[in-house]
Amino acid sequence: MWRKTTEKYYRHLRSNKPAYSLYLSVGNQILDDKYSLGKSLTNNQIQRLASRGPQFNSINVVLTSSDVAVDGFYSSRCGTHGSLVSKSSHVKGKNYKFAYIWVGNSETQCPGYCAWPFHQHIYGPQGPPLVAPNNDVGVDGMVMNLASLLAEIATNPFGNGLYQGPASAPLETASACPGIYGKAHPGYAGNLLKDPATGASYNAHGANGRKYLVPALYDPSTSSSRQLTESPENQQEFLFQYHKGSLLTGKISINLIWYGNFKPSQRAILSDFITSLCSPKITTNQPSVTTWWKAIDKYYHAINSNSLLSLSLGTQILDEKYSLGKSLTSHQIQRLATKGYQKNAINVVLTASDVVVDGFCSSRCGTHGSLSSSKIAPVKGKNYKFAYIWVGNSETQCPGQCAWPFHQPIYGPQAQPLVAPNNDVGLDGMVINLASMLAATATNPFGNGYYQGPASAPLEAASACTGIYGSGAYPGYPGGLLVDLATGASYNAHGANGRKYLLPALVDPSTSSCSTLV
Repeated sequence: MWRKTTEKYYRHLRSNKPAYSLYLSVGNQILDDKYSLGKSLTNNQIQRLASRGPQFNSINVVLTSSDVAVDGFYSSRCGTHGSLVSKSSHVKGKNYKFAYIWVGNSETQCPGYCAWPFHQHIYGPQGPPLVAPNNDVGVDGMVMNLASLLAEIATNPFGNGLYQGPASAPLETASACPGIYGKAHPGYAGNLLKDPATGASYNAHGANGRKYLVPALYDPSTSSSRQLTESPENQQEFLFQYHKGSLLTGKISINLIWYGNFKPSQRAILSDFITSLCSPKITTNQPSVTTWWKAIDKYYHAINSNSLLSLSLGTQILDEKYSLGKSLTSHQIQRLATKGYQKNAINVVLTASDVVVDGFCSSRCGTHGSLSSSKIAPVKGKNYKFAYIWVGNSETQCPGQCAWPFHQPIYGPQAQPLVAPNNDVGLDGMVINLASMLAATATNPFGNGYYQGPASAPLEAASACTGIYGSGAYPGYPGGLLVDLATGASYNAHGANGRKYLLPALVDPSTSSCSTLV
């Protein structure tokens, strides 16, 4: 049933003409259990291995075991596909063009990247991993990646078939739907079938009683993903919704706590951003930071709130001597947050590029929460509940994760990075993450406001639109943006003092869809 989805591509191309089809069968299986080319392989060596199989009407699949390192494995890919001409070994005196695939077993190298959702994800929301249907995280992960590449080699075997985005970094039949296995959202694989005997998650039955998890495929007739388990009768929609809790309201000051070494010019980038949020008349150029922030009002209107949120730039505190060291725990971040005023406040802790924070880069670029001053230090004898945010400068630690699209991404399509509008990859990345955290703090300050998915790993106002900055965005492409003709920098919002910023899309609560400035 899953494979038959690819037939839509053939019908889509042929229109009213008779459609071509693809028929697959299991061919030869060749064992190389003595590692004839060693345990560290180049792309050329993968191709050499692929040429060992028959080269006429074939897809030769190279499968490497968990102790074999392959160029690019997990740093940018879990497998690959391509085509070769049988130059080195002629088949009955003739040369044939044949397809090949390589997939690696990620169990000991990168299961959080190449075997998710059967292992804790390397980045993003940290929901519990699912039970693998064949009780083998590495091989069940290989099934998902092999399925993806088989679908892609069928529909784009020579690089000029069906794909999305640039030919140098194409999103194909399955890779255009990353992380989608049921009715899904980032960090959540979707509603899946579950084996009552083992607790394993799956969405497809196979031969010999096997169960498998196979990826969603791009439907060429609708330009959307198709999941096997999608069924309006028995599948719950995981919509972005309000959970009956409080939103942040009233006059709130944003206090900035600078931890570590920041140049004055770097502090100005962020403080100008906060000023841009707070002062509607700071710029007449559109689209503006103020316009972006006004979209938050929709959340209050949707629940008929009589009170909105009014922000102002508060105090700025410098801790340039690293009073708690250069390696911080989450508890220490909270201690730093209490240095700011705790009544009607959002205290923002900003850590420098040489400060390591628990979870930074491995699962998050920033975080937000709330604290009670009673646990640390009452304010004038009274206890207040206040919001706090932490965002780190990723410039030297993980700019491909926390400052994309201003740096080459760690994983996925490797398109050229954009020019940062303030000429500082780390700080421009901090603006994106601080903007995301501010939107989340306003609309889900205490964990029971607006979010999507499970409360333990919520997708909030901006994180539900990960990687979307302009219209037409898709994985690896941030969308259509404005470009500064003088510098070549990409942006989507004007700010104070002639600044330009790139700000994330926000969920529109009235439509549960991502809304961009441009």
